[in-house]
Amino acid sequence: MNAEQLKSEIRKILGEGIVFNKEFDDYSTLIKNIDSILLPWCKSVAAGELSPSPSPYEKGKLVFIKKIGSSTRCVIIKVVNGEFTEVHLADHKYYDLFRKHLGLKKGSHRW
Repeated sequence: MNAEQLKSEIRKILGEGIVFNKEFDDYSTLIKNIDSILLPWCKSVAAGELSPSPSPYEKGKLVFIKKIGSSTRCVIIKVVNGEFTEVHLADHKYYDLFRKHLGLKKGSHRW
């Protein structure tokens, strides 16, 4: 499955308003079992079967995080009113910086 097909599948699950980070296309090619790992997880998120982490810095944002493989991570952000807004797929470094930005990493501070 190529990146555009994956985006289309994720939009079917989470809604048409989803925005993807610029690294998404590159990292989507690294996922070997999209149909058995990433898409079922997205369906579980959409069905409300998983508990999100609220962002203390970005009020109203709920965050779902999935480790895929050894270094690839997926982050889905849901706004409280029920709309999913963003899907980020990237490496561990991006994931750490993003969690820090959202206040979900130990030692996160905003000055």
